[in-house]
Amino acid sequence: MAINIAPLVDVIFLLVIFFAVSTTFLETAGLKLELPASSSTADQELKELTVLLDAEGAIFFDEEDVTIEELGPKLSAALTERDRKMVVLRADKSTSHGDVVRLMDVIREAGAEGLVVAATAASR
Repeated sequence: MAINIAPLVDVIFLLVIFFAVSTTFLETAGLKLELPASSSTADQELKELTVLLDAEGAIFFDEEDVTIEELGPKLSAALTERDRKMVVLRADKSTSHGDVVRLMDVIREAGAEGLVVAATAASR
């Protein structure tokens, strides 16, 4: 006499599907990692390209005050020297939405392949 295990397999699959659908996943802002040191890493790649926009509308790139017309060529020159063409945009929360979008357009036109808009984690 043989035992039919097909219904048991069906029940196991239903349980797997139930737990996969009903599981809640935690959304974390990031992991705290202690990265190893290396003497062969390029110093330039460690410094991220950051564009700052303050509450008054002043734009800062590479720690100097620039106009929106000057930002494009300076950012384009800085991006050509990098393998990873990522730019971080840090804008004050009271800055107008139009200024941020216009700045994002200039960053994209300068040749950035990635754009990160910096924000702080909200308290829950």
